[in-house]
Amino acid sequence: MHLRISVPKDIMKSKILKYVIIVILFVICGGYYYTKEILPKDSKVQEEVVYQMEGQTEDQAKDMTDSSKAEKQKIVVHICGAVVNPGVYELSEDARVYEAIRMAGGMTKDAAGDQLNQAQELEDGQQLYIPYISEETVIVKEKNTVEQGININTATKEELMTLPGIGESKAQAIIDYREQKGDFNTIQELTNISGIKNGVYEKIKELVRIR
Repeated sequence: MHLRISVPKDIMKSKILKYVIIVILFVICGGYYYTKEILPKDSKVQEEVVYQMEGQTEDQAKDMTDSSKAEKQKIVVHICGAVVNPGVYELSEDARVYEAIRMAGGMTKDAAGDQLNQAQELEDGQQLYIPYISEETVIVKEKNTVEQGININTATKEELMTLPGIGESKAQAIIDYREQKGDFNTIQELTNISGIKNGVYEKIKELVRIR
């Protein structure tokens, strides 16, 4: 036995219309929620990713620049003389003399380290010569001789050669002159010697004496 219930068509249409309206509202609300809540988060994540990528790119570029700069901040110096390991060394551009000496193994026992300013900065392509003690003695002797004044009537060739502008040939010419002409009576007589012009004379006139 079947029980058949008859529902008026107007009621059916009214219910279907309600369902349709509910579905439409649900779709609208769902779209609004998706737009306000989900998309901004995704957009924020994307912005963070882009920012991180840009930051990495800037850091990488900075690292490359710093690396290139570091390569340029090098100088090459030739260290020779009284050091354990003379040779050509690469140092930082702000390196000092003492650092170059240390890199070359330090000074030898017969080095005249006091003749150097070990705090001085080095330059690219510079030759750094470390003098020996024996050379220091000669330098001091020559310096004192020049300061006291060279007696051109008795000076040896080596002593005359300590004067500025006087090489071996000019020193010998001075000796030959006094041997031929006798002792110098005035310093001005030096200009009578071939090769000693006014320029040289002006350099040495305060450094020579007649006794």
